[in-house]
Amino acid sequence: MLSALLQQRLVALGWFDAEWYSRQYPDVAASGLVPWEHFIRYGAQLGRRPGPRFDPQGYLAANPDLRGAAVVALIHYLQHGQAEGRSLEPVAPRREDEGKAEEQLESERAWLAASELFDDEWYLAEYPDIARVGLDPRRHYLLHGAAEGRDPGPWFDTRHYLSQLPLEQAPLPEGKAPLLHYLTVGKASGLKPWTQPSKLPSWYQHGAPSDDGVLRALYVLSVRTGGTPQTNEDLMHALQGEAECLVLRCRGPVMLLMLYCEGRYLPLTRHVLAEVPEPLPHRSAEYDRVVAVWLKHYRVSLVHIRHIAWHGLGLLEVAKRIGIPTVFSFHDYYALCPSVKLLDEQQRFCGGRCTTSAGECSQELWSADQVPPLKHRAIHEWQRVFADVLPLADALITTSLRAREIITGIYPQLDDARFRVIPHGRDFGRMHELAEPPVPEEPLRVVLPGFISLAKGGALLQGLATRARALNLELHVVGSVDRVFAMPAGVIVHGRYQRERLPELLATIRPHVGAVLSIWPETHCHTLTELWACGIPVVGIDLGAVGERLAESGAGWRVAERTLLAVCQTLEQAADPEEWHAAHAAVKRWQVGVGQQETCAWMAERYLAVYREVCQAGSKTVGAP
Repeated sequence: MLSALLQQRLVALGWFDAEWYSRQYPDVAASGLVPWEHFIRYGAQLGRRPGPRFDPQGYLAANPDLRGAAVVALIHYLQHGQAEGRSLEPVAPRREDEGKAEEQLESERAWLAASELFDDEWYLAEYPDIARVGLDPRRHYLLHGAAEGRDPGPWFDTRHYLSQLPLEQAPLPEGKAPLLHYLTVGKASGLKPWTQPSKLPSWYQHGAPSDDGVLRALYVLSVRTGGTPQTNEDLMHALQGEAECLVLRCRGPVMLLMLYCEGRYLPLTRHVLAEVPEPLPHRSAEYDRVVAVWLKHYRVSLVHIRHIAWHGLGLLEVAKRIGIPTVFSFHDYYALCPSVKLLDEQQRFCGGRCTTSAGECSQELWSADQVPPLKHRAIHEWQRVFADVLPLADALITTSLRAREIITGIYPQLDDARFRVIPHGRDFGRMHELAEPPVPEEPLRVVLPGFISLAKGGALLQGLATRARALNLELHVVGSVDRVFAMPAGVIVHGRYQRERLPELLATIRPHVGAVLSIWPETHCHTLTELWACGIPVVGIDLGAVGERLAESGAGWRVAERTLLAVCQTLEQAADPEEWHAAHAAVKRWQVGVGQQETCAWMAERYLAVYREVCQAGSKTVGAP
């Protein structure tokens, strides 16, 4: 069924023509439904035209990357295509131009095929939307991927490569793909496909370390971007001089092993799996064999699993068998349910125990055809396979007491001294004072950082936005909003930002308060930390780490319920000058206390203590680097 939001966008475009729709599809009259209702219930999903102005087949022909994908053309356009500026109809090229273009494309594909820097398997694994479409990866990169900023392989960093070009050459002339430019021009000019560290471990050039007694930690990650990889990078950077850090990623069939050095990820080795881990049983014997070889070859001292999605759970058994200790982190609730955030189909928090309704929950990491129905069914098998392997970890870590309570509520066997709480550390060059006290009768300026999705409170933000004038609010999103939420013109969306630029952006807004409206119990919440570092008191939903940290610090206001009414009432409370000054004073106390103390070095000390403890308990010798 077409959602209410998409219906509103369709009406705004003026595309639905009831008379035309009834004439075009005679079964509408027989259904007994008015044309609009028929289209909402059935027509859109059947790929029917809402009127003469939108042709689903023309849209798909104009956007070949969508061919073969399980998308409804109209819904895709309303959700994504319009914002992306996609064409509604294909432009027919002249025959002679088409021939020349195809000949040039084949020549460019040959260049990529001859290069070790374009990795077909990696490209399809890293960008599953391309794999689902079934396009040739090199062709997609040349036609679409390069322009979209996609990397062609793990050993070519597009952003770094473009940063080496003179300003007048970026973007590249005629939209040339960055890797193609490197192969034809850049390499001869001395440009580098990835950043080069100034000092490498002595063993890197000849392929493997000796028995040198160095503490060598292998970090297991799933995605390249987001909070967990960024925090892991903060940790690895702070451990420099204390440990060497390797990173293992697995996405689809591609396993990558890298060395982290001076902020750079350097290639060690890769393997393409014939037997890819599936969500259940979350194992691959081939994955286990490859990991065992790499652990021994690179003399890994310990394995720290930051996220196990797409990896094999046999990793913990392999490490145990070899005698290498393991640390398992929980940065979300993936180990409890692949829904990750433990929200049911009605966006209610379930705590890892299925709610009574019969609808199916959504999950974010695996393709839909890989995961069997979870609710009241496969979730029991999911939790059983994790319950079998999690006790093998020598230490377990999460970032808030509330997160630990939720996890041990499902896995009570983990509720022992092995399970530590280590909050994320952050380094701030200095603390800022960027909030202004609210002024009676003037709009309350509220800032929401990050990507506002449904789980991050998108529906609550939309509710606030539609009532902003009546509530006397001025809403700023420093980041972006999921396209499913149509924001009124009054909401100011500033776009994506680099985290070090947040103070600069907030200085132009001078907000009164920040808002963290996540409807799931986050395990830490970096945006909360960043707002406090900028001197801004925060309104947050009383869930998970957000509620826990607000209660502990007093640096804001807790929203008791996940309802629009409760959020509105709490914002009204925050607008009271006396309330605001009390919360602002608590923010300043946080800045000179926890904010100054819990740095990346502070975090690294605590992780290093755990590493040394588990290595010593495993009778492994840990020497100084």
